[in-house]
Amino acid sequence: MQLFSKEVKNQKELEDVLKNHDEVADNYEVAVIVYAFDTENRIIFQRRGSGCRDERLKLETIGGRVKDSDLDFRAALHREIFEEVGRDADIEIQEFIVATYAKTLDCRSQKEQDWIYLVYKGNLKSGELQIAEPEKCLGYERYHIGEVDEQELSNGAREIYAIVKEKYTK
Repeated sequence: MQLFSKEVKNQKELEDVLKNHDEVADNYEVAVIVYAFDTENRIIFQRRGSGCRDERLKLETIGGRVKDSDLDFRAALHREIFEEVGRDADIEIQEFIVATYAKTLDCRSQKEQDWIYLVYKGNLKSGELQIAEPEKCLGYERYHIGEVDEQELSNGAREIYAIVKEKYTK
């Protein structure tokens, strides 16, 4: 479910905005996501591995959970990019796209988890993507908008992909 499209910088700003969203559960987690486009204008997806807590073997974009130690959401996204693709790839974080809300089933605990996804557009300027977390990422796949089999996307990625496709289709 789409929540808002104006960027919030940190947890306090997010909490202020969420006061107007009764549909969001109190026990949500926040994830930062980048829809990174390569030099051929293809979106970079990663194939989720067996070490992921949900939606294994599905396609997802680069990103992950915000930690309490992160200074703000963009800093969290930079950390996640380095953790997932290594330091050789230079992914520039550009504009904020959207915030969405979804529930997923955590395969480890067998409990439902509420997520707020903060989604940014990015650009792979240079370098090579590394598989820095092989238990969580089986590899990278790149697709132009409209080419990916949407059934291969995770549930959260499918909703966000529809928003990105609408916004960036020429």
